[in-house]
Amino acid sequence: MFKWLPGIAAQNRNSPRLMAASYTISACLIVLAVMDVITTNLGLAVGAVEANQLMRWFQAKLGDWWFVPRLIGQIIPIMMIIWYPHRGVLLVITFVIPILGFYVWNNARIVGMLS
Repeated sequence: MFKWLPGIAAQNRNSPRLMAASYTISACLIVLAVMDVITTNLGLAVGAVEANQLMRWFQAKLGDWWFVPRLIGQIIPIMMIIWYPHRGVLLVITFVIPILGFYVWNNARIVGMLS
């Protein structure tokens, strides 16, 4: 069904512009994911409660290691855009960056209000 996909993916990986965009977006996603984990831990330390019920469940079950599934969930789109740097894929995932930035900002705001 998708026999054509590896060929197009390889062709797109040969484009310096698409690969530069792919690595830039990936770096932003990695930095924001780590900052989200850090600000979430700071918030939890000052008495905040995780709003995301799935993350709250991971925190209850995994304790201090709750962030591992969070970061694994972030690695999947990063691997996808590096393997297949298509303009459409990059465009869709680019919209995730301001959303993650908002989460980090909101976590920092909550930490500031509670400390």
